[in-house]
Amino acid sequence: MGIDDRDYMRDRYRKRRGLGGTRWNDKKGRSEHDGLWFSEKNQGFDYQKNRWRPKSSGAPRWRSAVASLIPILCLLTYVIPMWRDMKRSAWIPDTNVEIPFPESGSVTVNRSIDPRSATSSLKIVTDMGNAVIQLYDPATDTHVISVYVRRGDEVTIPVPPGTYRMQVIEGDKWHGPEKYFGSTTTFETVSRKMTFSDEHGSGIDLHRSRAGNLHTRAHLSAPQPLK
Repeated sequence: MGIDDRDYMRDRYRKRRGLGGTRWNDKKGRSEHDGLWFSEKNQGFDYQKNRWRPKSSGAPRWRSAVASLIPILCLLTYVIPMWRDMKRSAWIPDTNVEIPFPESGSVTVNRSIDPRSATSSLKIVTDMGNAVIQLYDPATDTHVISVYVRRGDEVTIPVPPGTYRMQVIEGDKWHGPEKYFGSTTTFETVSRKMTFSDEHGSGIDLHRSRAGNLHTRAHLSAPQPLK
């Protein structure tokens, strides 16, 4: 078979298979295809497997960051209350000089308050820490009264009728009305305002319980000193 016959047979074979014609370019046998080189009918190269595909960017980075924070936030809901309990129950070191905590039922009262106006009542039940319960006028942020109650005790004292913001300060060693309990001080504000009337008083039980109905907001800052 001559060269012309060989080329003829190749060309006829390709036409029968629908591959288009081919012509030789040079002596090295390189060829030029008539159709698209990446045609599905092209033999010797699988375009679908070897083509370039852009990589998927995946989920946004902020979603991954938020997902990683969820376990940490869940852990904090347990760690923070435990830390505050440790401070109240004297597990946290406090090397400052301790002074005697006032007797349960002792009070510090705003000088403008007339004792005869205290016709309502406040009941306080403490748990593992000494406590100072404070009432503030929510309109003026004026201190009205602070009540001192020793750990594991219960008192009821008279207070003026009104609606107040209640603050709860607890700790172990007492350092006075300016530093309170030093490094063991915990400071919270009762979420809802407390109302006292001539007919009905109010109270607070500092035994923590998941079933409790008195919600508080913890503070990282120190309470205002009493002067």
